[in-house]
Amino acid sequence: MPNLSTHLKLGVFTYPVFVLVYNLITVLLGKEFSPGVIDLSIGYVFFVFGSDLPDLDSNSAPLRAFTKALSLGFAIYIFYSFIYEKLSTVAAIPAILLMPISIFLSMLIGIGVVNLFLSLPLFSHRGFAHSITFAAIYGLMLYLFSYRMSKIPLFIGICGFCGVMVHMVADYYKKPLKIFKLK
Repeated sequence: MPNLSTHLKLGVFTYPVFVLVYNLITVLLGKEFSPGVIDLSIGYVFFVFGSDLPDLDSNSAPLRAFTKALSLGFAIYIFYSFIYEKLSTVAAIPAILLMPISIFLSMLIGIGVVNLFLSLPLFSHRGFAHSITFAAIYGLMLYLFSYRMSKIPLFIGICGFCGVMVHMVADYYKKPLKIFKLK
């Protein structure tokens, strides 16, 4: 079974091939694909990150702790505005503390949600995180998260999806139909 190093190397070396295939498909569809260097760089990060992301379902995977830490950025993105708005109505909290307290509470909620999510039986090793459904959810989250920040959010989402699929191909090359399990 491939380890962290192997999955990351596969991600690194298959990204240029992915970009070539993506570019060819856009040309065949009659669309223009002219990403900026920032979009290509962001796509690379999410592609390579995705190439080892399914192993977050293993307690011994180095990526698990890193993924937990990064997911708190999503928690801030999701909960911060709501918490800030609610706390701003509390007169006892000085204005200078509203932002850091809102960030802290968002992160606290995020830690709880992530730990709860990863403790589900669904996340046993080679379970849900090793499924095409997981790859699609990761790609969709990236698409939605990058929608306001990138001119080509679809490219970013597909980068993430394909990065996870690279992991799956490496794990299931002897049983390729397992790649398409839904859970």
